[in-house]
Formats: sequence, structure tokens, C-alpha cells
Amino acid sequence: KLLIIMDWSVFGREILAAGIGCAVADSALNPLEVTKIKLQLQVVGHPVYQTGMFSCMRQCAVEDGVLRGLYMPGLTATLIRAMTYTAFRVGAYPTVRDRVAPGDPDSLPTKLLSGAATGGMASAVFCPVDMVRIRLQADSGTAGCDGVLRTGLRRGRRPRYSGAWDALRKIGVGGAPDLYRGATVTIIRAAMLSSSQLGSYDATKSGLRGMGWEEGPQQHFMASLISGMIAQTVVQPADTIRSFLMNGRHTLWGVGENVRAEGLLWLYRGYWAGISRQGPIMVLQMPLVEQIRQLLGVKPI
Repeated sequence: KLLIIMDWSVFGREILAAGIGCAVADSALNPLEVTKIKLQLQVVGHPVYQTGMFSCMRQCAVEDGVLRGLYMPGLTATLIRAMTYTAFRVGAYPTVRDRVAPGDPDSLPTKLLSGAATGGMASAVFCPVDMVRIRLQADSGTAGCDGVLRTGLRRGRRPRYSGAWDALRKIGVGGAPDLYRGATVTIIRAAMLSSSQLGSYDATKSGLRGMGWEEGPQQHFMASLISGMIAQTVVQPADTIRSFLMNGRHTLWGVGENVRAEGLLWLYRGYWAGISRQGPIMVLQMPLVEQIRQLLGVKPI
């Protein structure tokens, strides 16, 4: 019945608007994602980069240059991820909220449940893209004439991959178990992120409308800023664990060892880089998505 009553033209435009908006925002703020990954993946007790977001970014820029060290690592995977995983996660949210989720579409539980559903489903399908991006960003650095990395997290070793498609091919040799390494944590993370991010964005917009704010860029900006900070704070522990598991053959036992060594603060490694990305990315991403939806003749989220 749902397949019959759905307007697939509208649904397609919702996915397209989300994909374009997210691709622009994610690529513009890729340096903050690279910084977060580098801080999360440093070996406990043997850090390669100075702790602190700005110190890490400065070191990357000095050692590898701004483009090679911060902007380019994993950029292709970031764009693919935006047009697949994020496009579905954000674009499908209004349809799930209005047509699928039980209860009143305007209630907070329905908004949170709808966000969790689209995030979990998108991550379950596109989990390998996440792994490719994390590994490419972990591999970034400058290699010498012998092909060995002189800088980066893996300095002293050769890069594992030449690019996004090479990484997907090589990881895929091991089949689904390798492509979906860390998938459980990744799906949980995506559900938590989407629920807290989209649910709080939608709820904040409703609250602002009740205060007399009209639908428009100012309302979108304020709702985006608040939801971005909420989402990153909620999802950071799962985000750190996901990065750790996807970078190599690490296990949850290794997560426990790191927590015992550094305490629960280990779970918040890269938090300031994450929240510095999540706030601006929402401020850029959601208003842009809303404007593209308007251009494509789709109602606001």
C-alpha cells in the first residue's frame, strides 16, 4: 500500500536535494573530518600528532600542505558518501516521518524514530563507503621516493590504497565480512546521529514557528546550529569506536583496552574537531538542502 500511495517523483527530488546539499557541505568541511579521524586513530601512548584540533591541523598543513594534508584525503569517498548514504538519510526523513512512522508526525518521538530509521537503513546499505573514507584519511601523508610515507599516521609504511575505487576493490577481496567490518557500531552510530540531528532540527523548527519565526533561512540557520551541536555530542563515543574498528583489524577488546588506558575521555577523542565540523556543516547543509528542495518544488522538511 505504501508503494502505491508514495509519490516517487517527489521522493526522488527529496533524495537529490539532500545529496547535492550534503555534497557541497561535506566537501567544504572535509579538513575537519580529516583532523577528527587523525586524532581518533592515534595510537594510545604514542601520538603522531599534537593533541588539540588546531595544533593537529597546523601540523598537517606544515608537513603535507593544506591541500594534500587537509582537503584532499578521502575527498572522493566523501562525495560518494554524500550522494548515497547522506542523501538517503536526510532525503528520506520527511517521507518516513509523514507516511511510515507510527504516531503523530509532529511529535518528538516520531521525529526521533524517523531519523533513527533513515540513518540505520542508509548505513546498513552504504557502510563500505564509510570504511573507504576512514582508511583513505588514515593513510594520508607524504611519501618519499621509495614510496614509504614520511608523514601521517602510517609514517614508515607504504600507503595501502591509491584511491577510493582501489580501496573498495582491495577491501572487497575479503567479501562482505571485510566490507562490513564494524557495521554494527556504524549502523548504531548512524541511527543515533540521524535521530538526534534530524529529530532536533525538525523539533527546533517547530518550536521556532511557535515563537513566531517564519519558514526561511534565519529559522533554518538557528535550527541547524542547535541540532548540529546536539548530534555530535550524542554520537561522539560511537563515532570514535567506528573509526577505530574500520581502520584495520581492531576489535571491541581493543576499544576496552584503550578506555582502560585513557579513561572514558578516549571515546571523545577528536570531539572539538567533530563539533567544529558538525555545527558548521549543519548550518551550511540544511539551509542549502531546504533551498534546493524549494527549487525542485518540494515542501520544507
